[in-house]
Amino acid sequence: MFNRSRLAALAATALTATALIASTADGKTKVGGAPAPRTDSGVSDASITHTSNGLQIAAGNNYDKVLGEGAITYRLKLLPAGNGTFSVTVPKVVLYTASGSITGTASAKVAVNGSAETITNGKLNLTKGAGSLKGHQFSGTFTGTGDVAKNLITFKYKGILTS
Repeated sequence: MFNRSRLAALAATALTATALIASTADGKTKVGGAPAPRTDSGVSDASITHTSNGLQIAAGNNYDKVLGEGAITYRLKLLPAGNGTFSVTVPKVVLYTASGSITGTASAKVAVNGSAETITNGKLNLTKGAGSLKGHQFSGTFTGTGDVAKNLITFKYKGILTS
């Protein structure tokens, strides 16, 4: 009986050690066990679905290097800046993953030439996580392209994900 207990304890210790090694395998752990900030990037493809209270509502698919596949929704307001250029404010962006979400704001400049849109100077600040992303934040930049005729916008973002 003593040998079985000892064997079970040894197996439990080995499993715990394996889990600990796997969770810190990237070598990016702060003192106290909290993950260190990580470089992250992703791509979103979205379309405007409708308008409400002066805002355009958009939704689409997202692929994030760290968080994986998900969805994105956002509300945006275009403010004419002259010469075919618009300032865009996004008072609410939500990035959904399989187990949580993270919400924040964004802004950018959009130049329109015919039906082609070029998105520059994008700033993305996601500050409130829920579910598995509770306590997480993302701060970064983005650029993109769009086609007004096809109602398709593609963003490429990069930045720092913290928890």
